[in-house]
Formats: sequence, structure tokens, C-alpha cells
Amino acid sequence: MSFFSAFYMDTDSATHNSSDELVQSIHHNIGLILKTEAAFLHDDSNSMASQSSICFGLEDIALFSRLNSGEQIAIRIKNKISQFEPRLHGIKVAYIEHEQQDLLSNTLKFEISAMITINGKEEVLLFDTDINLSQMTVMIENESQYD
Repeated sequence: MSFFSAFYMDTDSATHNSSDELVQSIHHNIGLILKTEAAFLHDDSNSMASQSSICFGLEDIALFSRLNSGEQIAIRIKNKISQFEPRLHGIKVAYIEHEQQDLLSNTLKFEISAMITINGKEEVLLFDTDINLSQMTVMIENESQYD
């Protein structure tokens, strides 16, 4: 039993499929990265400080979004996922242009894709992500074959 299944999975929805559990764990971790405000920002990715939990999460994304383009935020998100989710590789984060409804709700949309090795086979994971800056909430939908 993994830490994720022991402490985070709902016992009613728990599956005995280790692949599904792995993807759910990654989904959960990406959500935590996007929902957490980093206590300390460090630009040198080679230092020990950058791997510390005090760097976990994003900077104040509400302020950050006013100062940077969606593409720049996508690069920051990609770097944080790469830094704190070692089970993934080939990570791509694409900013989805605003629609009128998104502007009114103050929401940023991103599409995250990454590769993972499951049972010796390379699989693609796809996540659609909405970050609501007004309510500081994150919604992630898993578009992969895993639940």
C-alpha cells in the first residue's frame, strides 16, 4: 500500500489497480503544486535550496498573472512540475487563450501533457487545468485512460 492510497484515496473509490493509483497520485501532486504558494523562490535549479519543500508550489499566481503572459506562467508551471514530480518526463504545459467567459471568471487555462513509464511501457498523461484567480482554486481533469 502506498502513502497516497493509505492517506489520500477515498476507501469507497479505491482501486486495486496500481496504474490507476499511480496516475491518481500524480494528479493529486500536480494539484498540490498548483494550489500551494511557495514560501521561498529560488532561481538556481542546481542548488539544494531549490529542491527544498520551501520552494514547493508557485509564487503568488494572482500577482504573477498580472505581470506575465500566460506562456510565461506555463513555463513556470512546467519547471515546478519537473522539479517536484520526478515520475514524469517530457512535460509540456500549454497556455490556452482566454475566451470571454474565462476573462469574466478570472480563470487561466493550461493543458499539461507528460510521459510516464507504467509497467515498462511509455504512456501519455493529459491534464486540463483551470486556475481561478479570484477564488484561488484549481481544477484538474485527467484526460488520460486512467481514472
